[in-house]
Amino acid sequence: MLTNNIKPFLQSIEWGCRLAGISTAIVAACTIRTGIPYNFTNLPQQNLRTNRHAKALVYIGSCGLLLTAYRLSRINKKLATYHQIAEEEGLTQFRQSLKSAALSPLLLPEAKPVNDIIQPIQLKEVLQRGVSIVLMGNSGCGKSSLIKYFCGEIGTIENLTICNPHDDGKDFDKGIPVIYKYDEILTTIQQALNELDKRKEQKRQNKNLPFSVYVFDEWPSTIAYANKQKKGSLIEEAIIRLGSECRKFNMLIFFCSQSGNTKAMGLEGMGDFLENYVCIRLCKVAVKFARRTGLKDVLLVITNQAYPCLVDDELSVHPTHGHYQDFKEGNPPANISDFVVSNSAHKVDIIDSGIVQSTNNCSDSDLELQEVAVTDDVNSVTTALQNVTPIATSVVADAISAVKIGKSDSYIIKNILKLGGRNFQAGKTAIAIIKEFI
Repeated sequence: MLTNNIKPFLQSIEWGCRLAGISTAIVAACTIRTGIPYNFTNLPQQNLRTNRHAKALVYIGSCGLLLTAYRLSRINKKLATYHQIAEEEGLTQFRQSLKSAALSPLLLPEAKPVNDIIQPIQLKEVLQRGVSIVLMGNSGCGKSSLIKYFCGEIGTIENLTICNPHDDGKDFDKGIPVIYKYDEILTTIQQALNELDKRKEQKRQNKNLPFSVYVFDEWPSTIAYANKQKKGSLIEEAIIRLGSECRKFNMLIFFCSQSGNTKAMGLEGMGDFLENYVCIRLCKVAVKFARRTGLKDVLLVITNQAYPCLVDDELSVHPTHGHYQDFKEGNPPANISDFVVSNSAHKVDIIDSGIVQSTNNCSDSDLELQEVAVTDDVNSVTTALQNVTPIATSVVADAISAVKIGKSDSYIIKNILKLGGRNFQAGKTAIAIIKEFI
């Protein structure tokens, strides 16, 4: 490195000496050839001897300058040689270091445990927040299992209503019928709002408020249909009120979607109302969200998980599928506790497999129907039911009789109203209307 600094300096001196020597020699040569007296020392021109001495000094000076330039040239050549040797030695050392690095094993920093990077939160804590839930995840990521998990954490539920316009007959079918018709889903949304108003009055009267759960799956599709039917105001009211008020009256709402598009869920631009919801993102939706929002520590963890789970922007553990090492659609869930769905007429236990077990104290077949006359009340009920499903007046009369003697809602719906299967929810609505009139 020292030679690199000295070499340019010596080269500049060398070229300066060369130019000075050559210039002096040219001046001396011109003086001799033309016979012009060279007045180097400003001596009198008549003193020729002194002029000769001055000329001799010029010759000697020019020779000295040229000799100095020659010596500097030799030194620069030696410095160049030393510099080349140094570069070759440095290159050799660099090659040796590369060779040793290639032969030696690569030492990676020790990976930190998940708990040292970020502490996962327990998903059951979401219930303690008392907010509605937006559940987003691709098919097979365990959304239905997660809903059952939350129901198991609640324990006893007065009403569990499932709406899914894309229902394939697999989720909750054996125990709880799924509402799949768009018009009935919109009716259910209105029922949820009505129940909210009813619970407000019940709370003012200090009445007990058991849990009521509504699940609206494929929510973006429902929004699109409602907008097409010019019922967007119903959706807007549901998003605002069910999110901000339900937590005060023991109601839990799930809005579910297979995509992570919050705009399609009707939540974008909601401002402070977003605080009334907790967003649970699963699997691919969780990974995309972490990557898009720059959650590097979270992304480092969930990219190696089969069933990632995020609560808002916090890391969590999927309670029913988080123990799996590989993602596979159809993996059976775990950690789902039994829960009970009940109403005033009967009670059913929903177990993990979805089988319904009746716990009534007596058989519906043991209860005989009493004849009910076709009165104005019966006609009023029949008229009111036309908005739900057309039912004959005589059938309405039998249903009223069955309600009065205590037959279960399920029996009345299936055996009297003939609204079993996928029309079961319409039957539940009809029962509610009948009870209001009697």
